[in-house]
Amino acid sequence: MNVNFEAPKPEIKVYYNKNSVNKSIVTQVLLGIEEEGLPYSLEEKNNNDGVELAYKAAEVSHLGVGIGIGDSIVLHYIKLKENAPLFSVCLQDDENTLRAIGANAARLVKRMPFKDIGSAK
Repeated sequence: MNVNFEAPKPEIKVYYNKNSVNKSIVTQVLLGIEEEGLPYSLEEKNNNDGVELAYKAAEVSHLGVGIGIGDSIVLHYIKLKENAPLFSVCLQDDENTLRAIGANAARLVKRMPFKDIGSAK
């Protein structure tokens, strides 16, 4: 009997609402992660709560880092309380801010200083 158990991939999980989020927003966030050289996985969800999406993504990420894109764009870390994400920005923010969220997810993993996010809460 040949059983193959695959270990979870160390990657940042990105969950987004497939019904309400523009793909260009998702692309900018993913580009930020790519610029920092970390792997990610993207999953469509039917939830629009950015905080909840991010927390659930962090829960399943082997790295403990998740991004949720719904009514807002949220970066969460598994060691934080669900209602206290690391960063949260508006969907209407500029491309630099959207990329910075993705880059900061990667920088959290790499333990590097965060990029400035002007409209972060």
